[in-house]
Amino acid sequence: MQLSETIKLYMTKEQKSLVVMTMNEYINTVNSLVSAASNGTSISKYTTADVKTSLPSALTNQCIRDARSIVNRYNKDCRKASAKNKKPANQKSSITIKKPAVPVLKRPCCYVNNQNFKIKDNCIEFPVLINGKSRRIAVRTSMTDNQKLIFANAKHGTMRIVYKGSKIVAQVVYEVNEPEYTDDGSAMGVDLGIKCPAVSYTSDGSVKFYGNGRKNKYMRRHYKYLRKKLGKAKKPDAIKRINNKEQRIMKDIDHKISREIVETAAVHDVKVIKLERLANIRSTTRTSRKNNPSLHTWSFYRLAQFIEYKAKLAGIKVEYVNPAYTSQRCPVCGGVHHARDRNYTCSCGFRIHRDLLGAINICNSTEYVGGSNIRHTA
Repeated sequence: MQLSETIKLYMTKEQKSLVVMTMNEYINTVNSLVSAASNGTSISKYTTADVKTSLPSALTNQCIRDARSIVNRYNKDCRKASAKNKKPANQKSSITIKKPAVPVLKRPCCYVNNQNFKIKDNCIEFPVLINGKSRRIAVRTSMTDNQKLIFANAKHGTMRIVYKGSKIVAQVVYEVNEPEYTDDGSAMGVDLGIKCPAVSYTSDGSVKFYGNGRKNKYMRRHYKYLRKKLGKAKKPDAIKRINNKEQRIMKDIDHKISREIVETAAVHDVKVIKLERLANIRSTTRTSRKNNPSLHTWSFYRLAQFIEYKAKLAGIKVEYVNPAYTSQRCPVCGGVHHARDRNYTCSCGFRIHRDLLGAINICNSTEYVGGSNIRHTA
């Protein structure tokens, strides 16, 4: 399993100018290669000798690989659009799906292969172009003791140098060995929601609610009000800072909830956590003017990803189940009824909290619908 760590970089003025120039040249090179490929030029056999750029050969090679990956994904999207247009054509419909636009990178960044950078003591060494020649610069960093331990023992992946706010950081991918999974233990069902961020139910009968949905909605409204106020005052930089702050807070909340869920699972000897596959939830659920903002800011995918990777590190398997009728089906008689607000009452007399009902049905479900590599949000 691959994880990543963000490292703060402390560069001199000369180093920063070199790195910024490298980042800008990197995305310009990738964009030019993608543009050439979209116009019919084959870049599948390109080498560094075929690309004219002010980058070290190691980074130029990485540019070619990134461009190929973007082009392959673009061609795949074009084929999907073409296939979807064939159906309406056969049915004599005037509705057509537009061909996707050619991807363009806008955020300055650069990727460095694990063979071309080295983490040593409190420095990261990687190549840049100085006076037309490739030279390695050693940039001072601030790593925690845990990060030093990770990088000393783990196999490194690709390093990305990118802006985080107004500062430049390095994001280093590393590999972690996953523990072996065993099936002798309890199962846990986790229902993700807006009013109640998460509810868990384990097969031994234990129940736990996580997070505060009302507090989350209040924070969203508060930052929306601040953005509106700053927009009237024509302060775009302040709006950007507010956006970043809101995202950091919400991401931290998801990290805390996911960690608490996995810790609860470990206490109850859970060997498998079951989650709903909430694909296309934004386009399939009933919407209204009242719940639209909450639905479109709901970070269910991110929270599910956090639960999954933390569970894997703890040796707990994660499975995704069909979400159909999980909050409507009675676990006693099997009848399907709509809940009234947060309360669910069945004609057989069974009564329970709606979100807890969902967690119970998820825990008992055997309708598995694939892994986490499928992402559909709208």
